[in-house]
Amino acid sequence: MLRAILSTVVAGLFLGLVVQAANAEEIKCDGAIVKVEGENVTVNDGMSERMMKVEPGTQISSGGKPVSPMDLKVGQKVKCVCDRREGQMICTAMEIMRDTP
Repeated sequence: MLRAILSTVVAGLFLGLVVQAANAEEIKCDGAIVKVEGENVTVNDGMSERMMKVEPGTQISSGGKPVSPMDLKVGQKVKCVCDRREGQMICTAMEIMRDTP
C-alpha cells in the first residue's frame, strides 16, 4: 500500500516537471546591460529592453570561464538564453562578450 502511494506521488511530481518544462518558452537575446538591480538584469537589444531574473542556477561566463552575478555591470554586452515561465523571463545562461568592460 505504501509503495503504491509513493509511486503515485513520484509519478505526479515527474509529470508536473514535464508539464512545466513543456510550458517554458526559450528566448535568446543579445545586447547591452542597461540596469542591474538585485537579481534582475535589464538588457537593451537595440529595439527593446528585456528584464530577466538571474537565479543561483544561472550559468554566467566571460571568456569561457564562470563568473558571479556580482560581475555583471551596466554597459557590458551579453548574449542570453532565457525561459519564459509564468509571465517572467528567467535567465538560464549568460555570456559576457570579450569586447566589453
